Amino acid sequence: MELVRKLVRQRQLALLLLLSIVPVLGFGTFSYYTSLRLIEAEVKRTSKVAIAQMKEQVDQLLRQTEEVTGQLSLQAGMLQFVKIQETPLLGTLLAANDIRRDLANFSASIHAVDSVYLYHRKQQLVLTSNALLDLDSFPDTSWLPSLRQAAAERKSKLWITPRAIGPEAGKGPEALTYVLPLPYFYEEPDAALIVNVKAAVIADMIRSFPFDSRGGLLVFSPAGQTIVQAGQLRLETPDAIGAMLAGGAAAGGSRPVKLDTEAGAMYVTTERSAAYGFLYAMLIPVDAASRNAQLLRLWMVAATAALSLLSLFVAYFNVRQFQSGLRRIFLTLRGKGEANTEEEQEPFDADYAEGFVRIEKRIAALLKEMGEVRSQWKSQLSVLRDHFLLSALLGNHAGMDPWLRQKPAETTLFPDPVFCVLVAEMDATGENARFRSGEDAWLFLFAVANISQELLRDKFATETVISRQHVAVILNMPEHEADREAVRAAEKIRFAVSSYLKQTVTIAVGRPVADFRELSVSYLDALHALQEHWPKAGNEVVRGGQEPQAPVSVPYPAECESALLAAIREGDCGQAARELNAFFDGLNGSRLPFALIKTYAMQLLVSVIRLLQEYDPDLTRTFPGRSLYAEFAQLNASPSMCGWFSETVIAPGIDFLNGLKRLRMETIMERTKKLIEERYRQDLSLQLAAEQLGISPSYLSELIKQHWGETFIAYVTRYRIGKAKSLLLKTELNIADIAAEIGYGNATHLIRVFKKSEGLTPGEYRQRNRS
Repeated sequence: MELVRKLVRQRQLALLLLLSIVPVLGFGTFSYYTSLRLIEAEVKRTSKVAIAQMKEQVDQLLRQTEEVTGQLSLQAGMLQFVKIQETPLLGTLLAANDIRRDLANFSASIHAVDSVYLYHRKQQLVLTSNALLDLDSFPDTSWLPSLRQAAAERKSKLWITPRAIGPEAGKGPEALTYVLPLPYFYEEPDAALIVNVKAAVIADMIRSFPFDSRGGLLVFSPAGQTIVQAGQLRLETPDAIGAMLAGGAAAGGSRPVKLDTEAGAMYVTTERSAAYGFLYAMLIPVDAASRNAQLLRLWMVAATAALSLLSLFVAYFNVRQFQSGLRRIFLTLRGKGEANTEEEQEPFDADYAEGFVRIEKRIAALLKEMGEVRSQWKSQLSVLRDHFLLSALLGNHAGMDPWLRQKPAETTLFPDPVFCVLVAEMDATGENARFRSGEDAWLFLFAVANISQELLRDKFATETVISRQHVAVILNMPEHEADREAVRAAEKIRFAVSSYLKQTVTIAVGRPVADFRELSVSYLDALHALQEHWPKAGNEVVRGGQEPQAPVSVPYPAECESALLAAIREGDCGQAARELNAFFDGLNGSRLPFALIKTYAMQLLVSVIRLLQEYDPDLTRTFPGRSLYAEFAQLNASPSMCGWFSETVIAPGIDFLNGLKRLRMETIMERTKKLIEERYRQDLSLQLAAEQLGISPSYLSELIKQHWGETFIAYVTRYRIGKAKSLLLKTELNIADIAAEIGYGNATHLIRVFKKSEGLTPGEYRQRNRS
């Protein structure tokens, strides 16, 4: 008790305890929010790692399924099976047993595959690894409408995700179904391979979650449907999470998004598969991740409360001196310096006074620091002002609010009631121009913005905003004759830019508006006027809100386009290059503006893409991971555009089509060889072989000459002579029997053909080689 009395008598204790609340509260708050940020960053990082690993496994599984399915579809027995029409019945063919065995081996080779079907359209049958069933009696046909829609859209393959296997929708096991229409180049598919991948296998790919929490992983299809729920967390309505994520709730950043779900607040980290479009969402309970941070917050509150109570208890013994000191601090904050010495002050000892002097000095330093921060903020006011003006042009009222809240009261915006937006755009330039499109565009627009400010600031309140392609000039004018004054201002800017910068510019004038929050209307009106003016020569002032003029009639080089498409289809690189050069030489020689040349080039690009989509509908095999339209939009000169077409579009397109032709020719030659080996004993002709393969006799004859270097009859004769030699040496059959065995009608025919090929008769050949 004596020790406590001594501490109470030390009046500095009350001050120290009171001031100790500030660092404790500040440090605790800082630690709490810092720990939350670190926890959220760690949740994001670990979730991203887990999602990336699972995404890679799923993509690899689906790619393996596609590759094995493609290999199965190219087998000779499968190709022959697809070509069968209404007759003969599939159930009567021995080949059906071989295909069932292949389907069973397929299912066994990939553990994730649930089942594999082969659907035959002409006979309305489904062949599985166990049975051959009529389509009407087959229990699982929910994939059929998707196949018909894919056939109508000429798709080469599709994934149905998710899909319930069985006769009743939503009651069977969930699967990811891969459908491959056959044959590859079809007008209407004759058959289809259907592969069902078990969705449960995907759920088993993830075993643990960050912080050992009871989290969950959701996988959504590109349409937003739930494919898989993995982990201990189970949601009754997971599609609601998918809808929120599709609506933009999962924006990118260094921290995960926090969402309120039926299971409570969740940290949500997402990533989308570039190959298949699946959206992966990792859900971690907020409580589990931030448990330690909550304990820190409780400790901070308890420590602050304890220090506050203790300081009040100690101050109770010396309240009058404490009040006197606070009064001096209050006067310091008000900027009046020391208290009036004539007023009566409460005496207190030197130690207590020294403590309050230190407080006064620290408060004065704090006020000085606040002044420095305010001056720095004022120096950054221009950046905030630019953001405010850009938000106004785009109609983003939420982006305007920070300026309106924080701007100083003395900062004026626009004094007059009417606003009008001018949009200036750099015209197309030549090779020797002072400013080049693309390279010097920003420098040119910066100069235009400065010229506009200098010309108009004495007459109107003027602000400028520079974007990548144009500069917007915001005019604030009196209501009287605002439209006419805006056009005059635009003409002054256009003339000054042409005179000083030696470069032409097109300026669009938007309609005047009477409310600053409608500034986006004037801006969009000016942009629309620029777009309508795009094919014209430039160096003009155009006005928005007017009736569009009749389009300029210019010839389009349709003949060059047709010849170019024909060269691409034939795989002739040299002819395609010549036609492409003729296309652009004709446009450049017509002295058309670059804007119109780019329009025609865009039309050519669309025609080429449509041609390639006949063989690769989504262009993923021809141009993997690329966006041709986005690349085309960046081109700013005719020579570079011609080179881009040649190297980036035409060459890969021809390579892809030639690869398809080689694959088709190799398949045809393999089937032709097998047909000869199977039917050489019968009357076999080029016409009959072509009918069996579904191609014309002339095309088959040309392919055989290219690959085998001889005619069809010559190859068949050589094959039969080889079989005759084998029978002459290994059997005791007479010449007539051997002739019948290898497809000749009589011994005389065999003797004549054999002697022409080998230079001796069959009997002489047998006698010579046996001796």
